[in-house]
Amino acid sequence: MRDDDNASALTSFVLDALRRHLALLVVLGVVCGAAGAGVALRKGLHYTAGASILLSPLQGNPYTTDGRGDQLVNLQTEAQLVSTNGVASDVLHRLHLSLSVEEIRTHVVVENPTNTQVLKVSYTAGSAPDAVRGAQAFADSYLAYRERRANSVINSQLSKIRQQQSKTQRSLNEVNDEMGRSDTTDSRRAYLAERLSSLASQLASLETETSTLTASDQWPGQVISSAALDTGTGYRDAIVLGGAGVVVGLLLGVALALLRTRVDLRLHHPYDVEHLGIQLLGLVGSGRRMRLRRSTTDPIDLSEPYRALRTSVITGTDAPPVTLTVTGMSDGIGAGPEAAGLAVGLARAGFGVVVVDTTGEVSRLLVGSGSQLPGLSELLAGIVDLTELLVQPEDNLAVLPLGYPARQTMDQLLSEPMRATLARLREWYDYVVLCGPPAAGADGQALASLADGVVLVGAVGVTTRTELMVATAALEHVHAVLLGAVMVEGVSPGRSGGGHSRRAERREERRERRARDRRPTHGQAPRPRSSEYPQAAEGPGAGVARARPLPRKGTADAPPLIDTTRRRRITPSNSYPEDTRPGAAPPAGANPTNGDHWSSDPTADTTIREPLDRPLT
Repeated sequence: MRDDDNASALTSFVLDALRRHLALLVVLGVVCGAAGAGVALRKGLHYTAGASILLSPLQGNPYTTDGRGDQLVNLQTEAQLVSTNGVASDVLHRLHLSLSVEEIRTHVVVENPTNTQVLKVSYTAGSAPDAVRGAQAFADSYLAYRERRANSVINSQLSKIRQQQSKTQRSLNEVNDEMGRSDTTDSRRAYLAERLSSLASQLASLETETSTLTASDQWPGQVISSAALDTGTGYRDAIVLGGAGVVVGLLLGVALALLRTRVDLRLHHPYDVEHLGIQLLGLVGSGRRMRLRRSTTDPIDLSEPYRALRTSVITGTDAPPVTLTVTGMSDGIGAGPEAAGLAVGLARAGFGVVVVDTTGEVSRLLVGSGSQLPGLSELLAGIVDLTELLVQPEDNLAVLPLGYPARQTMDQLLSEPMRATLARLREWYDYVVLCGPPAAGADGQALASLADGVVLVGAVGVTTRTELMVATAALEHVHAVLLGAVMVEGVSPGRSGGGHSRRAERREERRERRARDRRPTHGQAPRPRSSEYPQAAEGPGAGVARARPLPRKGTADAPPLIDTTRRRRITPSNSYPEDTRPGAAPPAGANPTNGDHWSSDPTADTTIREPLDRPLT
């Protein structure tokens, strides 16, 4: 089983490397193929023509009727004779070429097909006609050379036989003369008779050999296929070298792809986080991140990935109230769009949700690009009460802005006022979403320690495995519970990771600088607000709806009307009323409102839309 898993992991690794570096493979293949074809074209086009010769066994040649040994070996020897100096010289003479013998020999190639007595002569030249003429010239010259060689051998043998005949004839004549003399003894005559018979036999044998050699066949063979241009020649070298270049380029590309994948620590696939033992809560595709809200009148667009993230969070956490921290894995990835998208998704599911913005990004996304509101900084400084800082982008959703950013604010994330603030928010809302800096930093760890669960945000192709492991180690250091990770596609390295452009961010920075002079500093009293409207009458955040928090249903202060997950929808009023409780005794001078609420402010509109599932009385 382990071997199968290792093989599957290796296959997945190789396929993933090839998929991610497909462009590199194509580029290297094309470049190397073009380089190979260019080298071939630079050397010039070459044309090859071939002619086939049928050999006949011939006296005086390796391939002969009375040849000894393997005739196939003899045919291979015949093939080597085609490119000898004698044949090459004859070709030069026939074609009237200015090349040397050694140069023209490099243009010819001879093959002997297996189990045949055929030789194929191929000649390569810079033009098709020259290639055809060269192949035919080598075939004809070789046959002529073979015939001359056979004639030379036969003539040499005949010359030796004739010399032997002359010598034998002289000896025969001498014997005859001696036998004709009268003084020859009888014993001598007997010897001379035997000698005469032997010489006559030798002379007859020599005559037979002469007749055999003279009558032998002198046919060297024939050209059975005249020289013709081979198919595919001309551009064949370019095609061959180009193909070889493509193969080399692909092999080089595969090697580079595997090497880069091995040393590249970036998370190139969303499910790489699961290979590291971290649950993938959602995948936000390219162009699907929450974008900057231009004004408070524009609807908040919630894409499908955030709905899927909402489902993962609801099913993966305990029953409300729940405090969640949404933070990035590294400095280059902002968690604002994911925190805002998760909050909007939970609110539209009927839960009461508040977002505590410690980066300033959620406020820009949900409240609007022109909103510069007091918030957490002023709250921790003791300048403004919590109930005056919550803004309501839409039903069931409240936002506690960052306020004037200061280092003192981030230093108080673990202070008692911060813990008390979160405790109050948990009494009012089902989900408290903290949007914080990267988890590896001190501020991110501080926020993670305050939450029931942490959601990490990473970018596909940007976040590295090292950054993810550092973030998880930081969370373990503060004993935070990691729910999982959200991976975002289409985020470029070096950007903040937000859903809006850098141009929009620069506009926001300019608006912040213009509004900074109008904002109260720490230790100063805030500007008085209009007694008639809960929105800011002037200055930053003018026209932004304020949230009116009520005790969360199911608490001791607000017992549930019915067992349901639907929550109260809070409608913004025109003032900041005091906390009211259903069924409580009305204070002196208070006026009743619908829903059995009371307010000491006679101008306050504390209208509350009752839940649809409230039992009728």
